[in-house]
Amino acid sequence: MIGIAAVVFVLTIGTLLVLSGTSADPDSQASVATGDTAALQPIGGTNEMGFPYVSTPGSATGTASAGGVSVEGASWALGHVPLSVAVLPRWTLTNTGSRPVALGAPQTEIRAGCCPGPFTLGTHRLAPGESTTLTFELAMHEGMDGWHDMGVYVPVSGKAGTQTLALGVTGDFS
Repeated sequence: MIGIAAVVFVLTIGTLLVLSGTSADPDSQASVATGDTAALQPIGGTNEMGFPYVSTPGSATGTASAGGVSVEGASWALGHVPLSVAVLPRWTLTNTGSRPVALGAPQTEIRAGCCPGPFTLGTHRLAPGESTTLTFELAMHEGMDGWHDMGVYVPVSGKAGTQTLALGVTGDFS
């Protein structure tokens, strides 16, 4: 026989799971509600603040190149991003030149908003024709809401010296 306290606990946990956009079923593909945009899908794991990683909203457009490295989809327009989730805008950097290049540590310029997250760069050296992935974690909580506009700059060094690859991310976190 199930006690009243157990029933209340199960109902409370079930309600919290529904409100948070998750499901008691670990195999569920439940989405996180985002208000005026399409639902963001959980992609697994949580960041250091405990926020779930969700599919990155919006789209990346434009092309950038520097020092023989090119990126299609250089500027991410995230649109609306809910608070208390983590998104990972992603770029594929390809050495389109004829010589190897070295990629330096990415840097952030905050043009609006705050709090850039960590970068993950697959490799710091690219031979001609090779590609690597750069991700940039963004996760905002209450008090960090509002419009964000950030430049992402990657030094590209090769035989001709060092040039800077310029990328970007914008989004409204609320």
